[in-house]
Amino acid sequence: MFKVAHTIHNDHDLSLVLLALLLCAFGSWVVSRLYQHALGRPRSQAAIWFVLTALTAGVAIWCTHFIAMLAYQPSAPVTFDLQLTFISLLIAILGCSVGIMIAGMFRSLVTTIIGGAVFGMAVSAMHYTGMVAYRIEGVVAWDRSYLIGSVVLAILFSTVALYLGSRVSRHSGLQMAGVLTLSIVGLHFTGMAAFNVDCIGLKPGYTNPEEYKLLALLIAGTATMITLGGLFTYFIEIRTRMESIEQLREARDAAEAASRAKSEFMSVLSHELRTPLTIVIGYASFLTKLKSTTSAKLSPSEPITEKHYNIIGDQAELYGQRVKFAGNHLLTIINDILDYTSIELNDIKLAKTTFSTRPLLAQVEDQFQGLAQGKDVTLHVPDGSLDVMADRGRCLQILINLVGNALKFSKAKDIFLRAEVDGGGFRFEVEDNGVGMAQKDLESIFQAFTQIENADNRSEGGTGLGLAICKKLALTHGGDISVSSTVGKGTKFSVFFPHSLVSTGRPSLPVAA
Repeated sequence: MFKVAHTIHNDHDLSLVLLALLLCAFGSWVVSRLYQHALGRPRSQAAIWFVLTALTAGVAIWCTHFIAMLAYQPSAPVTFDLQLTFISLLIAILGCSVGIMIAGMFRSLVTTIIGGAVFGMAVSAMHYTGMVAYRIEGVVAWDRSYLIGSVVLAILFSTVALYLGSRVSRHSGLQMAGVLTLSIVGLHFTGMAAFNVDCIGLKPGYTNPEEYKLLALLIAGTATMITLGGLFTYFIEIRTRMESIEQLREARDAAEAASRAKSEFMSVLSHELRTPLTIVIGYASFLTKLKSTTSAKLSPSEPITEKHYNIIGDQAELYGQRVKFAGNHLLTIINDILDYTSIELNDIKLAKTTFSTRPLLAQVEDQFQGLAQGKDVTLHVPDGSLDVMADRGRCLQILINLVGNALKFSKAKDIFLRAEVDGGGFRFEVEDNGVGMAQKDLESIFQAFTQIENADNRSEGGTGLGLAICKKLALTHGGDISVSSTVGKGTKFSVFFPHSLVSTGRPSLPVAA
């Protein structure tokens, strides 16, 4: 140990020794990060990461060795055999690759020992091939004990480094980097202590040219860039993997939200279907027993008169109206489901015709007049009209959904229906002065199977498909639907149809709320 320290202090340029140490420590740290990352990859991906680890290790180790060789200051001129120097680089890269692949791919204590031994021998072979390539004007003698000791040191520390890197602990990466640095530095300077040279034509005070320092800096810079490249690849892969995990998390959350929405939808649907079916079955049962029930109320001698027939007829008409109402409700639910399914399968066909908007709005007004009066709501339709081209039936469907929602959920006193020019197209507006909606709810109301109230608290019926269908129909026309709302002041839906304006009649007059 004393001889090694003496060699470093007396025979080397300490500034270049420090540069070699820094490069070795940084390279070892990057190698430890890459090695542990490779261990965590699936086998199909691990091989490329082990190769990248070995390439980084080989370049960093070889550059550390070469800079340390340039730091050596004998009192005689030196040269390098370029062919052998290049061969030493190949030995470092290939040997590190084999050692790391054996230890990393098979992941057992035995393969770690074998891989560490191969790694250490490769580094030793690189070092001594480089020493053979180091040509000096003198007679070279080797201290066998230090030579063997350097090889044993390299194998032992390399094995320990790979073992520490395979452990799952908080500081295992830093431990691997530290031991690997000791392995490389210990091998080199112990090997230099084994190197004894008697210079021919000794020149007292001779030092190698300053260009060697420049060469050392260039090599250090090149090695640092290559090592940083490996590190950069590692960080990019980590970032990409984290983004992929985040995307998968978002997809999972979206799938869970969709699953919850569909479960909610099934809960609502079961209620929505059961109610009208119960009405239909119940009143149909009443109708089948109406005659026998009426006859049972007569005394044995009492004849059936026109009065009895009128009573039966009135009851049958009442029951029939309730069955018809429940059947229409059921048909609406089924049509919504079929419509949404067709839209999702891109199976929707538009039958575009030219029509006037005023009669369409009046038809919607007439359809909801009874419900509006029952809720003490006033429907406002302006006198102006536009001649437009679109699928009139689908436009009617959109308006029925929007006005129906406004009547059921807004608790408004006034609902306004409008058709207005918008650029080269037109738009329908349905505006109310009701309770409004929170901004957070506006982001989800156009999603299928979604209603703001949950199934347990819902005061009005509905499948949660109406607005989703409106959105799809507007998009199919090449337009879109938007909503703006203020809590306590009301809500406005606007459905835009581009390039659909044919001509204008009397302008639509906005009605003040």
